[in-house]
Amino acid sequence: MKKPISATGSPVIPPLPPPEPDLIVEAPELPVENPNDKQIILTQRQVEALDLLKRYNYTLLHGGTRSGKTLLFVLALIHRAERYPGSRHLMARLYLSHARTSLWLETLLPLLKGMTGVQLNHGEPMARFPNGSEIWVGGFDDKERIEKLLGHEYGTILFNEVSQISYDAVVLGLTRLAQHIPGMTPRAFFDCNPPSPLHWAHKLFIEKVDPKSGKPLERPDLYGEMSVNPIHNAANLPPNYIRDVLDQLSEKDRDRLRDGKWVRAEGMILNKFDSSCILDSVPADVSFDCYTVGVDFGLNMAGILVGWRGEEVWLLDELRTYNTTSSVFGAQARLKWGHLRPHPFTYGDPAGGERLREVNAVPGNNSVEAGLDWMNAKMETGNWRVLRKCRGWLSEVYDYRKDGVGAVVKENDHSIDASRYGSWSHRSRGVILSTGSPAHRTNRHGDRIIDREADRARRRMERELSAEEQPEVVA
Repeated sequence: MKKPISATGSPVIPPLPPPEPDLIVEAPELPVENPNDKQIILTQRQVEALDLLKRYNYTLLHGGTRSGKTLLFVLALIHRAERYPGSRHLMARLYLSHARTSLWLETLLPLLKGMTGVQLNHGEPMARFPNGSEIWVGGFDDKERIEKLLGHEYGTILFNEVSQISYDAVVLGLTRLAQHIPGMTPRAFFDCNPPSPLHWAHKLFIEKVDPKSGKPLERPDLYGEMSVNPIHNAANLPPNYIRDVLDQLSEKDRDRLRDGKWVRAEGMILNKFDSSCILDSVPADVSFDCYTVGVDFGLNMAGILVGWRGEEVWLLDELRTYNTTSSVFGAQARLKWGHLRPHPFTYGDPAGGERLREVNAVPGNNSVEAGLDWMNAKMETGNWRVLRKCRGWLSEVYDYRKDGVGAVVKENDHSIDASRYGSWSHRSRGVILSTGSPAHRTNRHGDRIIDREADRARRRMERELSAEEQPEVVA
């Protein structure tokens, strides 16, 4: 199935028919006394959230931790599975291991306990109802697993913790939101603890703009959102949990995990970055000495085009794909940036192996701490510029952080890593003498450096370019 394309040429979530009435079973409107601590108490705010699912094809519940967002969506999936015989539904997170724990073991199985006739496949994992409906649980972290999941069509997809999932993965997943069951409208659910306001979920659901192009959505009426916070789920939380746990967090963590605000993450690494670094376009009087490209490999591949202007580093453009081969990515990069002169020199993740050759790259410098310190210094001195079109990079920067023990949190960092390879790798090889071959550099003592590895890569690219009259076109 082809990805839906907007009038601007960027992939967007496909429009769906208007919602059908009475999608969700009516729930109690207020908390009730609960002698059975396993019974679910639906608060007034949660009833309003369930009602929201009746009215929108795409619904985001965002807010603090332990607010019951995921539980509400799973209740809706169970209801839809029971109501529409033969329907199929998917719940997915970035990592399957996390999905097994939080979605399967801690949420779905307890809700299915006591229901007769439900067959459980713990290997997949998957639950099959007596009427033939199925609820699948999956992750977006493995190519074979993704191909298996996307081999089916679904009536509902829950994207859990979308702060960790790339927009490209979401768009690809939504192409399978196409199961036809009489009377059932396909729906997509999204939930998250809010990341920064630059994240694609904020753009799509709060600002109502296309995360790729930045243009207003063609059908904003299809998208609904609501904030649900721990205070709205107090009836289901341990006594004094909010006071004794959430109120004791740092200010930034309280804002995000207690109050559900879209803020910078605690432990933000590139903390010298601010909105003054962002430009809409390159001024007419600005030209660049040379260009480099950084590439990060994986299911989510990212490439960042870097322009060099004296001491200034400009992030000019980006290429992001999901579940594509390195050779296809390389062809798309050549089509996108192959016309630039001097021809961009490419640095890739040094762990890329054979994939480096497929994108015509040399191994980048993976000195993470040194590279991040250098990037922060550039930002602090006003020598780091990012074009607004680099929306993937901008969606990651405020959430790129370290954990409590000082380790970099490896999630939603593909464009950031690509920019580090493309900028720090280039700068750490020496000082550029001219706009000629980047293989000819000097060190800080003025001694000429011949980078044999870079020189071989440059010659290989020049041979390929001379053999091609035009950049390769991707079918």
